[in-house]
Amino acid sequence: MNNRTCLQCGKALHGRLDQKFCDAQCRNTHHNQTKRADEQYIAKVNSAIRRNRRILKDLCPEGKAKIRREVLETKGFDYRYFSGIYEAKLKYYLSYDYGFAAIMDNGKEKALIIQKQNYMDDYQINPWVR
Repeated sequence: MNNRTCLQCGKALHGRLDQKFCDAQCRNTHHNQTKRADEQYIAKVNSAIRRNRRILKDLCPEGKAKIRREVLETKGFDYRYFSGIYEAKLKYYLSYDYGFAAIMDNGKEKALIIQKQNYMDDYQINPWVR
């Protein structure tokens, strides 16, 4: 008699004796739910940075664009998460290879969006030097 059941949904298992899940979806769901809290936080932050990058890329098809702040917020941009900073005349908050700088344009809050350039790789951040 086969009394083995899926660890996630409880359905009866058929096949290999060491099988623990009925399909890939149950396996992935189970592992995602049982991840340690710090791993879940890392996944959440990475997901937010990827979403921010996608938003910036969609709004900046030519490599540089200026848009109203509200457009970023309407699309769900999360200002708390970014992968790096590039500082020149302006401070750019990068989401991998796209970034933005907060600017004022004719009294309106806007974002200057850029695509990362190779020369930006040479930028060194030292938080103790001002």
